[in-house]
Amino acid sequence: MKFFLKIPYVFRLIIFWLVYFISFRVLFIIYQHAKIPDDVHSETGLGFLYALPVDISVSCVMAFIPFLLWIFQQYNKSRIIHQINLTYNFTLIILTSLLSVTNIKMYGEWGELLSIDILRNLFHPSNSLSFFSLWSVILLLAFSAIISIVGIRFYRNYITNFSYPVESKKVRTAQIIFIALGLLAGYRIDLNIASIKGNRIHYSELEINNHLATNNIWYFANSLVYRNNKAQ
Repeated sequence: MKFFLKIPYVFRLIIFWLVYFISFRVLFIIYQHAKIPDDVHSETGLGFLYALPVDISVSCVMAFIPFLLWIFQQYNKSRIIHQINLTYNFTLIILTSLLSVTNIKMYGEWGELLSIDILRNLFHPSNSLSFFSLWSVILLLAFSAIISIVGIRFYRNYITNFSYPVESKKVRTAQIIFIALGLLAGYRIDLNIASIKGNRIHYSELEINNHLATNNIWYFANSLVYRNNKAQ
């Protein structure tokens, strides 16, 4: 743990998001296990590897604002900046948990990853009554809340030292440059490694494996941007 705390804050935050995404994939497999034939479990496991580039890219996007706040905090330590950073990360944890749990539930119903179109259809009275009872909504929100609490506690316990100052100006400047380059490289990594066609990663003949390997937060955000562009 002492070694982990020596890693710059932003990189620890990226590791946190990677672990969080992996956790939801494990839950996805557990919930959808009946749809996965017994003889392709090893192929399903490859989904974690194929998902890594896009997971890294999404994690770098999520860590960009904390990185800017961290820079401000290094030069002008402020409790307000610390609270803004906490609020930002906790909000992302809650939204990611809610969207990911909903994605797992809806995939079991419709066989599609959660997108803005599916979410809009979900709020249509006829569809919502068909797939969600009051009890199932309560369970979904409760499970999302539990996972959010676990994520927030994990963040508080291990992704610490946001306000820890780097005393040496040279080391501080070097870290800022190194982290900025790392975030840029991480953001662009999916363009060079991931085999992406349209909105999904394709590595398996079994469609659920490709859906497993697709970052559901990236997929949802991409559907939102695509819909807005199409509307314009």
